[in-house]
Amino acid sequence: MNTSRTIFISLLLLVLYGFFGALAISYQNFQSNACPHLFSIPVCYVVLAAYSLMLMSLLVPYKGCKHHFFSIGWGVAFIIALLASIAEFFSAGAVCPTAQAGMRGGSDLSVVIPTCYISLALLVVILGLFIKGPYKKICNLPS
Repeated sequence: MNTSRTIFISLLLLVLYGFFGALAISYQNFQSNACPHLFSIPVCYVVLAAYSLMLMSLLVPYKGCKHHFFSIGWGVAFIIALLASIAEFFSAGAVCPTAQAGMRGGSDLSVVIPTCYISLALLVVILGLFIKGPYKKICNLPS
């Protein structure tokens, strides 16, 4: 298997992991109040839409706007993960949900990792793989 294919498969698997993670938390939010709101919209739905854009950009064969869709989805997810991670770090209470239990309560704070930390790390790796793989491939195409 060549390097380009390995990078693409790794990228696809990481985006799928983020997508299904956001989907699980969105489903928890649908059943109860599992994620914080931005105005009146649950943030987990926005993150799910962002990961959906990244996933669609990888799966849709049309090459014209792939990097634009990916960049928009990645940018939205990254800004939310960064701001939520900062808020989680400096806040006394729980800001970010967890994949296992939704919003955390008092004694659970040290047991689980907030999803905003996981998403932030995941998005940094995803960007690196996207730049080394699909973006480099698109940039090398003749205009």
